[in-house]
Amino acid sequence: MCAPDPNAGIRRQAKERNKARIAKYYGDSIKQWNKESDFKENLKNIRGLGRSRALSDFQEYAAKAQGEALVGKQNAAAKMFRNQTVNEGGRSRNAGRAKQMEFFSKIADIDRKQYKLATVGDAKVQQKIQQSTQNMERKQRAQLGMGPQFGMPTMLPPKDRAGQFMNSLSFGMNVASGIMAFSDRRLKEDVTKVGVSPKGYDIFEWTYPARPNERWRGVIAQEVVKQNPMAVGVLPTGFLGVYYDLLDVNLEAV
Repeated sequence: MCAPDPNAGIRRQAKERNKARIAKYYGDSIKQWNKESDFKENLKNIRGLGRSRALSDFQEYAAKAQGEALVGKQNAAAKMFRNQTVNEGGRSRNAGRAKQMEFFSKIADIDRKQYKLATVGDAKVQQKIQQSTQNMERKQRAQLGMGPQFGMPTMLPPKDRAGQFMNSLSFGMNVASGIMAFSDRRLKEDVTKVGVSPKGYDIFEWTYPARPNERWRGVIAQEVVKQNPMAVGVLPTGFLGVYYDLLDVNLEAV
């Protein structure tokens, strides 16, 4: 029976983080969908109701100005005919011409203002409406923001086969007989002597190059062979191994 995977807890945490990330993504997607629905509705109001209202306000102003212009023409004509004198020649004729020139000048001024309102004024209003519409659309798009981002994938740590094997050695080799455990000094780093067993075997602590953050405690084959050669053997890989069941020391993780 194999020992548990040392990375099992980390793998479970990674899976839970991934589930939470997926749930958040779908939750943000629903929120974004609501934002987009509001955006479309607001855009429809801006381009439809808002634009037509601004245009109708200008048309109302233009109609009022046109009415005032017609009244102005009527008043100018009434004034001219009211002050018109009988053409008796000389001074009266000159005065009548002056009144006519004043009347035509007034009419021309009214027509010029009406033409300016219908051309330049209309163009400026259309441009203002367009700029206002674009500004409101830009504001709506800024409020819409970016859609939900799934982001980088959650990295799932691999199964720690080496650690699983060493854990198996930690609690399996102590109860099994006739099985050698790797115990060659060449496989170990940062070796430190920490004690002596009741039967006189030196006890060491060390790390493995593949797992520098974990320390192990046990014996070293090169030392055991000096006291008990029968407890040491050669593994198929050429490294030395130890039969821990023949010793009073256990192989264990610190």
